Amino acid sequence: MTALRLVAIALIFVVATVAWVVLAGSVQYRTDTSDNTLGTDVAGLWGAPQYQTAPTFTYRPDGEGAALPLAIAGSDITTRFDLDQRRKGLLWYATYAVDFDATYRVVNPGATAAQAQMRFPFPTYDGVYDGFGVIVNGTEVPVVYAEGAATAAFDLPAKGTAEVRAGYRTQGLDEWRYVPTENGVGVINDFSLAAETDFADVDYPADTVSPTTSKETDAGMQLTWEYESLVGGRAIGILMPQPTNPGPLVARISLFAPVSLLFFFAALVLLSATGGLRLHPVHYAFLAAGFFSFHLLLAYLADHIDINAAFGIAAIVSVTLCVGYLALVLGRNRVLVEIALSQLIFLVLFSYSFFFEGLTGIAITIGSVLTLAFFMVKTAHVDWERVFARQGKPLVPQPAQAPAAPTADPASRPGG
Repeated sequence: MTALRLVAIALIFVVATVAWVVLAGSVQYRTDTSDNTLGTDVAGLWGAPQYQTAPTFTYRPDGEGAALPLAIAGSDITTRFDLDQRRKGLLWYATYAVDFDATYRVVNPGATAAQAQMRFPFPTYDGVYDGFGVIVNGTEVPVVYAEGAATAAFDLPAKGTAEVRAGYRTQGLDEWRYVPTENGVGVINDFSLAAETDFADVDYPADTVSPTTSKETDAGMQLTWEYESLVGGRAIGILMPQPTNPGPLVARISLFAPVSLLFFFAALVLLSATGGLRLHPVHYAFLAAGFFSFHLLLAYLADHIDINAAFGIAAIVSVTLCVGYLALVLGRNRVLVEIALSQLIFLVLFSYSFFFEGLTGIAITIGSVLTLAFFMVKTAHVDWERVFARQGKPLVPQPAQAPAAPTADPASRPGG
């Protein structure tokens, strides 16, 4: 391997790197563009993230005078979440349906009957809330809708307690929250919220409180938040699980593809040195194109089929191109098996590690160390002085030729 050939291979690597950066940028652009368009469409069709705030109560003693705030003495809330993920283009959207049913207890602190009122804000102004109604002590009361909220009035006996029930079924996107206090920090008394999900992969937004108890069920999870008396202002929230989003994943894999090609080229150089192969820089260019075909196929197949199926098809095509090409170049050579394994490790396994969030770095590190160890052992007895001194000449000694017979001197011939 001459220095000039190494420079040519390095130039091929740089050109391939530029191509991968362009491909990653293209995938990211398509992802962002589709998210801006399709995200709005999905929210319009299915609903936005749902942030349900606790209702507020007021009362007027004897039905007269200014309305006074009425604290919630207790809350008993049940929710059920049914996940229904939708895919649009290069992105998955975690859409869900939620059943919300809440019973609030309020107590008249006065010695006279009062006119009470509940204002129940809906999570979004343009949402759809099926089956909404207000029931006070078992009796349904009229509801007035205005400014994204429902208002219901009811009578509250002196020192009496009213149980006010409200509920609905609606649809949302990505996450759901319940805010127990309307204006920041407040007192939460006798509070219970139970959430039942049909999925087990439950997570919580960073600025919310985790459940006090959680239990796995046959269908999903049973989560409970219970407080006797709490001073706080943080919301209760649930993040809906999402499948691996093809767009960002393909962009990351493409962006890190030069690393896998660098490892592969290094393996080829070492195998050429130890196996007596003669690969021209043009061969390296075709192999780089075979590597690039994997990411190009993956980027556009992921638009139309499952990301795992797209990955499998792209991997088979790329390995077939590269190994098949080298089989034509080298013929039947035992080194071909090692080259095929190198591509399997550096391209396929390296790229698949990106499917495991948070494990990519350690997977690449382990693979790199094991590969380094393999080639250190394999090349430990190589005479590098001889390899580079011969500058690409065959490492196998050529058989010595017999010296030519001396030509007879004409002067020595008979009669000369």
